[in-house]
Amino acid sequence: MTEMNQSVTGEWEARVRADFPYLSHRVYLLSAAVGLPFPGAAAAASQYFLDVAAHAFDARSLWHRPLTSAKERVARLLDVPIEDVGFFRNTSEVVNLVANSVKWQPGDEVVVLADEYPCNVLPWTGAEEAGATVVRVNPGNGLERQQRLLDALTKRTRVLSVSHVHYLTGTRLDLTLLGRACREVGAVLVVDGIQALGATPVDLSYVDVYGASVFKWLLSGFGTAIGVFRERARTVLTPVFRSYGNPAPSTTFEYAAPNYPGLYVLDATLAYLEGLGWERVFEQVDALASHVLDALDKMQLEVVTPRDAHAGVVCIDGLDSMAVAEGMKQRGVDIGGSMGPVTVAPHFYNSHEDIDRFVDTLDAVLQTL
Repeated sequence: MTEMNQSVTGEWEARVRADFPYLSHRVYLLSAAVGLPFPGAAAAASQYFLDVAAHAFDARSLWHRPLTSAKERVARLLDVPIEDVGFFRNTSEVVNLVANSVKWQPGDEVVVLADEYPCNVLPWTGAEEAGATVVRVNPGNGLERQQRLLDALTKRTRVLSVSHVHYLTGTRLDLTLLGRACREVGAVLVVDGIQALGATPVDLSYVDVYGASVFKWLLSGFGTAIGVFRERARTVLTPVFRSYGNPAPSTTFEYAAPNYPGLYVLDATLAYLEGLGWERVFEQVDALASHVLDALDKMQLEVVTPRDAHAGVVCIDGLDSMAVAEGMKQRGVDIGGSMGPVTVAPHFYNSHEDIDRFVDTLDAVLQTL
């Protein structure tokens, strides 16, 4: 990095960090668990209740504004038509909607990786009860997981359900490659994007359904998820939930009122991130994660995240993860360590100095262990 680029990056980091006061006394590398809200989030949430308090039911025209605005922002970010975008309660709801909207037949198959997060495995229980088979693919190591998914697809595959970025390895899948393969066998590609959306570019050209809660990399709290149902999905799935939001013959999956206070927050947060520039946000996450990978390589630790297929989550195996995370926490550095490997998840509001402090602190903790 040139001296000028370092200066520009430093100025950008300083401006952003001022919006996240928690970072003034901690190194927070836990955005894969929950993202830090920007200062305008609290005011945005309260605005919903202020609107209702002032106008009662007549405020409905006001609370529909952030709904429409947030959909427009998501559509721009993902380069999809606005009618493809919906809002739901969480990622699990999006996956369950798909799982229960397929007319399953004996002999059908659902392909998943054996080490997937439960919300990408358990929803397919109903498919099994209808005579379908859930094919649990051994993921292998690193980039093997993607090829093993491709090898598992057959003419019997109705659905391929994957995480865009895997929570235990940090591996980012090539959705275009998987989506094209699904089209060849007539399968629907369903993607859990919770560890990707807001941290890395997302291309949905060959994705049929993409779901992601917004409390991690999109910094917008619990109770809201983005669900993108592309036209191809809407032609082959029959919505399992019907209500005033989608009476038959509607093919939309939004069936009732969304979390309006949450959408006030999401819309404000997306506006904030747009102001920073999505490309700059993604570049920062990539640069910081690469910094982590470089440092861990020098420490000769067992990194399971592929360098050529990473996003914002870096995972370290072979350590007592809970003990390491607790030792780091006591020294002012927040990382993940409760679900298997040690996880390090820098976001755009982190700095390269944060990564250096993480490395020094990790070295000190490992010496005590």
